[in-house]
Amino acid sequence: MPATTVRPLAPDDVAAYRALRLAGIAELPATFCTTYAAESGLPLAQIAQRLRITSRQIIFGVFDKEQLIAIAGLRREPIAVVHDKASLWGVYVAPQARGRGAGRQLVQAAIDHACAIPELGRVRLAVAQDNHAALTLYLACGFTLEDCPASDGMLPMQLWLPRPARASASASAESNVFMKINTLQIPAK
Repeated sequence: MPATTVRPLAPDDVAAYRALRLAGIAELPATFCTTYAAESGLPLAQIAQRLRITSRQIIFGVFDKEQLIAIAGLRREPIAVVHDKASLWGVYVAPQARGRGAGRQLVQAAIDHACAIPELGRVRLAVAQDNHAALTLYLACGFTLEDCPASDGMLPMQLWLPRPARASASASAESNVFMKINTLQIPAK
């Protein structure tokens, strides 16, 4: 994808963001934590607020020239007890951009951002167990399946961010990844 760029979205990107997010909700409603009716009913000003970069949230976009083709948000937990965790959410790649690396660029931008925040220790996400492309992408980016079982068809995943104190702990966790993947039952499409 030679002509693509990845950058944080800003309130000026609200129309493109809304259109792509609504397309994602229409195509994959079970993947999003909202409905098309609820999201399409939000005022543009409220969606533009969501696009403001804060210390707790940032939303990235991948652009093919001027067209927004992929989106993902990274949200840090505000509660002090879990402030070392962030969630990757709202990930969507337009159908015409799939298989060209936009998803990997997007996820890597979120990971790079998370790594730059010293107090963050891990990034979590949930992926539909029948979304093989997304599951493959997240595994390739270093995410692993969490120990807790899937709920409502969603698989919880996590990525431990590289921190010196965690180097030895992650080595032992890697040996369990293959066991989990080999026992994972993924229904055929």
